[in-house]
Amino acid sequence: MAAEDRGPAGVGRRVRAARKLHPNLGQRQLAARMHVSVSLVRAVEQGRKPASPAFVAAAARALNLTVYDLYEQPSPQFGTERDGIAELETAVIAGPALATDDPPSPLDTLARAVATVADLQRKSRYDRSSAVMPDLLAALHTAAAHARAGAEAERAHALLTHLYQCVTICLHRLGSPLAGQAAERAATAAGSSGDPLLAALCEGEIGLPLMHRGAYGAAERLAATGRSLVEAEPTGPASLTVRGYLHLRSAILSARSGDRATSDAHLAEAADCARVLEPGTDFYDTAFDPANVTIHSVAAAVELGDGATALSRNTPLPPSTLASRKGHHHVDLARAALLHGRRDQVLAELNNARALAPQLTRYHPQVHETVVTLAHQDRRRSDSLATFARWAGIQL
Repeated sequence: MAAEDRGPAGVGRRVRAARKLHPNLGQRQLAARMHVSVSLVRAVEQGRKPASPAFVAAAARALNLTVYDLYEQPSPQFGTERDGIAELETAVIAGPALATDDPPSPLDTLARAVATVADLQRKSRYDRSSAVMPDLLAALHTAAAHARAGAEAERAHALLTHLYQCVTICLHRLGSPLAGQAAERAATAAGSSGDPLLAALCEGEIGLPLMHRGAYGAAERLAATGRSLVEAEPTGPASLTVRGYLHLRSAILSARSGDRATSDAHLAEAADCARVLEPGTDFYDTAFDPANVTIHSVAAAVELGDGATALSRNTPLPPSTLASRKGHHHVDLARAALLHGRRDQVLAELNNARALAPQLTRYHPQVHETVVTLAHQDRRRSDSLATFARWAGIQL
C-alpha cells in the first residue's frame, strides 16, 4: 500500500483521490496548477503536513471542486447537532418571501429574541441558535414589511441585519455553502437600517465566505470598500471599531495570500484603532479590542506558516474575552505548535479549545487537519489523542 493510502483520512488523501480521477495529473502538474511546490503537495497528500486553508482553496480550484468537497462539509456525522440547518438554509433562500400578512410582533419582543440568539452564538451553541432562527427571520421580515417609514422601519431592518449576521456565522461554522447568501441578506437589510457604519461593516463581512473559498482578492476589495465607507463618517469609537475590525479581516486575507508585509501593516492599523477604545467596548457585536488584535496577530502568523512567530505573539487574554474567541485562539495555537514542532503542546491547546467552545472546535476543519497530521507523525497514537479524535468524529 502506498504511503499516501495509509493513516487517517484528511484533506491530503481526498486531494490525492481527486487528483487520480484526472488523467495525466501527477503531483508535479497539480503543484503547478496550485502555484505551490511539489514537496508541499507530496507532504500534504501523505499526511505529513496539514492542509492550510490557502492550500485547500488552491487545490479545490485546481481540481474543479469546492473547499466543502475537500473538507467533507457539511458533515453528516454529527446527526441531531445539525438538524436545524436545512430549515435555516431554506429560510435564507426565501428571505423577504418569509414575510406574511399576519400582525407583526412588537419590535421590543423581537429585539430580546435577537439578543438571545446572539448570546447563543457567542457561546458557539449553533445547535440551539439554528433551531430558532428560521422562525425569527420570518417574524423580522414580517415586521420590516409592515413597519412604518422612519425610525420604526430602520430599527426593524437593523434587527434583521443583526440576525442575518448571526445566521452567516452559524452557517459558516457548520460548513454550509449558503453562508454567502446570508451575508448578502445582512448587507441588504443594513442598507435600510439608517446606520451607515452597520452598512459598511456588512459590506466587508460579505467577504467571510469568499475568504473560506480562497477568493482573497474579491474579499479584500469588499473589506477595502467597507473601510472607505467608514472614512466618510465622523471618527469615534463606533467608526474605529468597524475600521479596525475590517483591518483584521484584511490582515488574515493578506496572510493567506502569503503577503507578510501587508498583513503586518493591517495588524498595525487595527492596533492603532483598538488602542484608543475603552476596555469592554463592543460595537456591533464585533468584540473588537486589543485582545482581538492579539488573536488575529497569532492567526495571521499561522496562516503564513510561521509557527514560531505565532507562538511568540501570544499573550494572556483578559477574562472578558468571549469563550468562542478564546476557543478559536487555542485552535490557532495548536496549529502553531504543530508547525513549530511542539507536538506535546498541540493536544493541550486542542483540549483547551474544546473546553471553551466545544461546537466550534468539533466542526473546525483545521482541528481535523491538525489531529490527522499529529496522528500521522505519532505512530504510537496516545490514548488521549484517540479520545479527542473520537469526540471530534475523526477516524484515525
